[in-house]
Amino acid sequence: MRRNAWGRWIFCAAGLMRILCAVVYTSMIYGRSPGEIARYLRWEMADRGTGPIRLPAVGDDGPDRFAMFLGERKPDERYIVRFPQNVDGDYEAYGHPVWMYGPYPVRGVYTQPMRAIPATEACYVIGNESEKLTEVRLRVDAGLDESVSIPAPPSLTIWRFTGGDMGWRLVDRYFDARGEELP
Repeated sequence: MRRNAWGRWIFCAAGLMRILCAVVYTSMIYGRSPGEIARYLRWEMADRGTGPIRLPAVGDDGPDRFAMFLGERKPDERYIVRFPQNVDGDYEAYGHPVWMYGPYPVRGVYTQPMRAIPATEACYVIGNESEKLTEVRLRVDAGLDESVSIPAPPSLTIWRFTGGDMGWRLVDRYFDARGEELP
């Protein structure tokens, strides 16, 4: 009889441990597909009152995947989230979503400077929802202008650069297909 009681106790303890592990365990949410990205964003943005999430653009740049998204309740706000690639080749969310500047200076264009990984670089993320925008000219500090082609909307363009040790100043100008600067 004693042996049966001891066996039941071990069985119950193991069962409770399994239940506890199942309740506490949360699986990693990866950014392999737009569905997984949206799932992560619904979880991450639940307390910000953005409402349902929509992903207008997802872009890859080297080992990073970026996703621009908006919530239904604030239709002019855009956010960006980064998913760096881990050693297994999966994209894991890095940090929290960041609010993007815009739509300024061109309606439908959203931008966000971000620190790159590794931290010796920086990157400038341009989210395009404008039918007019085709090129951005960027200048870091007193350097030369670099021309960056912008794909048709909706799109994300990631431009990487190296700034100075004490920070950097970025000048950006926006152009249409005829080469005229957009207001």
